[in-house]
Amino acid sequence: VYSNYNSLPYHNYFHAVDVTYTVHRLMDINRTDAWLSNVEKYALLLAALCHDVGHQGKTNPFLVETQHQLARVYNDKSPLENMHAAKLFEIASNEDTDVFKRLDKDARKTARKVCIAAILHTDNAEHFEMVREVSKIYELTSDLCDGQAAQLDDLDMNYVEQVLCVPHFADVSNPLKPFKMCHAWAWRVLEEFFNQGDTEKELGLPVGMLNDRDKINRPGSQHGFINFMVAPFVLNTVKVFPSLHSVYTQMGENLEQWRHMWVAEVKPSEEEIAKKDADVQKIKDTALELRKRTMP
Repeated sequence: VYSNYNSLPYHNYFHAVDVTYTVHRLMDINRTDAWLSNVEKYALLLAALCHDVGHQGKTNPFLVETQHQLARVYNDKSPLENMHAAKLFEIASNEDTDVFKRLDKDARKTARKVCIAAILHTDNAEHFEMVREVSKIYELTSDLCDGQAAQLDDLDMNYVEQVLCVPHFADVSNPLKPFKMCHAWAWRVLEEFFNQGDTEKELGLPVGMLNDRDKINRPGSQHGFINFMVAPFVLNTVKVFPSLHSVYTQMGENLEQWRHMWVAEVKPSEEEIAKKDADVQKIKDTALELRKRTMP
């Protein structure tokens, strides 16, 4: 697997390891021993390790726009994620690297199904549908979720086994980690976006929203990323998985740090600052509510 990852600012082997460890921690915190089989847990870890294998540093929209071979092969439908999944099983087809060889036929089918589904769901094009799905599950089981929030030692997770695509949550979890780590990964992913933006300019293509190094304010971009993309997903997930409430709190702290950096760099108007402050306070207030749910 290591040799099939490219030397990129962000989508590299270290990102894969970071996501794999995060998946492990998520499964541990949510006590998945009670609601996932050993084969399913193993498959989720494999999916995490291989979820970006072979990535070339360009996004799916870029591959589609340039009619890249991967876009042609996979008919413009999640070309990267389809390639990553296929690469995993290509590696496993070698007897020396077959990580499924000790599984029986049924277990291999289960592992393959989980790996493919988990990797395909790391496509950000699926993100908001996942947000809606997790929200829907909470709405249908809110009494159960809220009741168990205050009894974390007695959680029964069987009712949500289909809810969380763990690798995707881990894949967008940089804003949920201590700010030093959050900052480092943010700079790396932005550098990769900027490299793509440079190529888009050279080819005369529309430059992606976060890809223009001459126009994007880095701290400001992270504020938007957290507020509009990550926060809704994390909020609904924590409602279902109350044990994860601390990551929402950390996200609020990180949002505030990005706000301070943005103010220092941009010197914005009081009105602009007030809007950012309102976003930060909203996250903090929600974090407090999520913590209170877990108090007896």
